[in-house]
Amino acid sequence: MNDLKLMTTFICFFFLIIVSKSFALEEKLLDEDKAFLIRNIIIYDGTGAEPFTGEIRIKGERITDVYRGANISQDINVEIINGQGLALAPGFIDTHSHHDIGIEQEPIALAAVTQGITTIIRGVDGFSDPPGSDAYISYDDSYFSMEEFKNYFNLIPVAINMVSFSAHNSIRLAVMGEDFKREATTKEISAMASLIELDMESGAYGLSTGLEYDPGIFSSTDEVIQLAKIAAQYNGKYKSHIRSEDRKYWEAIDEIIDIGRQARIPVNIDHFKLNGIFNWGRTEEILSLLNKAREEGINITADVYPYEAWSSSITTLYPERNFDDLEEADYILKNLSPAEDIRFSYHAIHPGYVRKTVAEIAIEKNMSQVEMLSSLSSESYELSQSDSSIEIVIAKGMIDDDVRQLLNWPYSTVCSDGELRCGHPRGCGTFSKVINEYQGVNGLGSLQRVIHKMTGLSADQIGIKDRGVIQKGAFADFILFDPQTMKDHSTFTNPALKSEGVHSVWINGIRVLDNGVHTNKLPGKILIKN
Repeated sequence: MNDLKLMTTFICFFFLIIVSKSFALEEKLLDEDKAFLIRNIIIYDGTGAEPFTGEIRIKGERITDVYRGANISQDINVEIINGQGLALAPGFIDTHSHHDIGIEQEPIALAAVTQGITTIIRGVDGFSDPPGSDAYISYDDSYFSMEEFKNYFNLIPVAINMVSFSAHNSIRLAVMGEDFKREATTKEISAMASLIELDMESGAYGLSTGLEYDPGIFSSTDEVIQLAKIAAQYNGKYKSHIRSEDRKYWEAIDEIIDIGRQARIPVNIDHFKLNGIFNWGRTEEILSLLNKAREEGINITADVYPYEAWSSSITTLYPERNFDDLEEADYILKNLSPAEDIRFSYHAIHPGYVRKTVAEIAIEKNMSQVEMLSSLSSESYELSQSDSSIEIVIAKGMIDDDVRQLLNWPYSTVCSDGELRCGHPRGCGTFSKVINEYQGVNGLGSLQRVIHKMTGLSADQIGIKDRGVIQKGAFADFILFDPQTMKDHSTFTNPALKSEGVHSVWINGIRVLDNGVHTNKLPGKILIKN
């Protein structure tokens, strides 16, 4: 009887998928020949060039013409949209995102679209999990290959475009299983390489690693270099959550530079930061090091989010995984983040911990802060070995002046590292915050330069063609917004508050946001590297 119920449920689900896809395809076919013109706009074309007054013509999925000047076209056979003197820019490309988590349940991707994001990069931090995963760090052996990803989301319409990377940690788990706390053998590396090759042949844009997480933390540099060489053969990119973002930071930077050198592949430091009190103010030193690498011919880049607090598993505070070492816990609280600044945004086992700091939980449990951190971290690590990460914390570890200088580096782009549920304000507010707060002499300079770091530069560094720019022949991904009113509202107290100031968003020529209201259209695509 139970088997019959299960089969019936599956058939119904499959039927709903086919029906929804049919409706989406029908709508797409109806829109293919539709042409429209947006006039009375100030165009920021995504290249960093000076903005200009003009209008653009769109037919189907692409821009057919870009006109300079006001009201110069006389096309009477198209729908005319009055841009009301607002700014028009390419849709923002989030170069490191977790907005794909739960998108099958929330395909409109409201947190992303309301801040102008039209394309996300997923499969980052070395993880690529199947739909239904509720955390962006997963320690099980579920690997969602590029081919599976394409097949699934070609049946599940979503609002935004998605680019995927081949994910080292997920692949390592698939090959090594629970026996991952060691260096891989030659045979195991070969097996991983085969899976990466399949991903690249299926359209992945490169290889991602999360070397601060299990199981990647146990991999050797040589293992990573050998795997990065596979991605390089397909002109892919290497994106990495580096092996340490605090105590062994400089060694980790040396490692990613060496990976770029040895594998002959462009490399990217994901969510670039100077974390830990001992690293604050060392921006000139780190940027000098990266510029020297670039002079050597190593194409190293970075992406940055505009917040002083990071978000991840509490276990990442322990690079040696020595959770019972109270001296280690004491060092963490004194040099990385005090207990008052480590706050849970998610906890599957103890939901009562959410929004509470380690300091507050210590008082409740009548324990010292050092003992509390040790206990919480040890419990999390033990339970996560058989399941996904059971918790996520938000912890202050950076200073704003460093964030601004790292983001100002000519080779840095903007990323959110955010999720649809917005446990951290970056999920709902990153791009709006940069527009609102990071212009001018103390930030990134002109608005056109800010937009370039969110669009054209991002597309170039990832390798995405015909997006990130407003020009003839490019895909019609763009946003209409008011630079004066664009603002993030998400805070650490209320992180899920949506941004404002984005009037309209078009993705592949279809309007998904109209006067700040989602249209429930789902024109997003899986972008395949070619």
